[in-house]
Amino acid sequence: MSEASSGPSVRQRWLGERLMEMRLAAGHSSLSSAAKVLRRSAPSISRLENGQVVLPVRDFPPILDAYGVTDTQTRERILAVASEIQQERRGWWVEYADRLAPSYIDLVRLEASARRANSWEMQYVPGLLQTREYAVDLGRALKQHHTEEELEQFVEARMNRQSVLERQNGPLHLHAVLYEAILTQPVGTPATFARQLQHLLVKSQMPNVTLQVLRQPSRPHASMTGSYTLLELPSLTVVQVELMTSTVYVEDESDVARYERAWNDLVDQALDVTESRRLIEQTIDHLEA
Repeated sequence: MSEASSGPSVRQRWLGERLMEMRLAAGHSSLSSAAKVLRRSAPSISRLENGQVVLPVRDFPPILDAYGVTDTQTRERILAVASEIQQERRGWWVEYADRLAPSYIDLVRLEASARRANSWEMQYVPGLLQTREYAVDLGRALKQHHTEEELEQFVEARMNRQSVLERQNGPLHLHAVLYEAILTQPVGTPATFARQLQHLLVKSQMPNVTLQVLRQPSRPHASMTGSYTLLELPSLTVVQVELMTSTVYVEDESDVARYERAWNDLVDQALDVTESRRLIEQTIDHLEA
C-alpha cells in the first residue's frame, strides 16, 4: 500500500466513491462493520474511500467479493480504474509534481491514457495545439505565474503534454471546437499569432485531430457557460473545466451526459472542417497583409 504523494487523483476519488457506494449497498453502514468482512482496519477503509491510498489491483477482487459485487461489467470497470491508477503514478509528469498544481498534473495523467478529448474553447487555442511562443505570451497575459522560471516550467510541461497526439501505443483523438473570437483576439505580436494559426492548420491535417470553428454570433447554446474538455478514458469519461485559479473535474455520469449533449450541439452548429480551415487561412492572410 502506498500513500498518494500529491493528493487524490480524479480516478482515485472516483474509485473511492464507488467503493463507499458498494459498502453501503452491502449493508455495512459503519466502517467497523466493513472492516470485519474485509479484514482491514476501519481507518484504512476510510483512507481508501477518500482516495488517499493506492492499492495493488490484486487487492480489489477480495473487496468486491466481500461486498457481494458479482456483476461482471462492474467488476471489470473497477479493476480497470485500479490499473490506470497504478499507471498514472509513473510518467514524465512525475518530475513536475512539486512544481505544478495538482489539478494540472491530474489533467496530464488523464490525457496520458485518454482515448479521445473533445475540447470547447472560447478564449484561446487549446493547450494541445499551442506553439511554444504562443504559450509563453498567453502565460504572461494570464498572469498565473509569479516568475519567468515558473512560466517556463509550465510551458515546458505543456509542450510535453502534446506528445499524446503522437503516442506510439495509439494517439489521442482530439476534436476541438474554437469560438471565432479566438481568431479575432491575437495573443502576442501579429507575426507570432499568424504562426500559431498556421500551426493549427498543420495539426488539423493529422488523422487524429479534428478542428472546427464556431462563428460569432451563434445561436444560444448550452456551452455558453464556458470552456471545457470531455476526456474519454478506457474506463470512464470525465469533464475538465478550467477556472481562473483552479481546475474542476466533473465525474457524475448524469452531469457528464449533459456536457456530451452540449458538445454534440456545438459540433452541429460549428463550421465543418473545410470551412473552418478556410476561415483560419483568411485570418492569417489578414494578419500578414
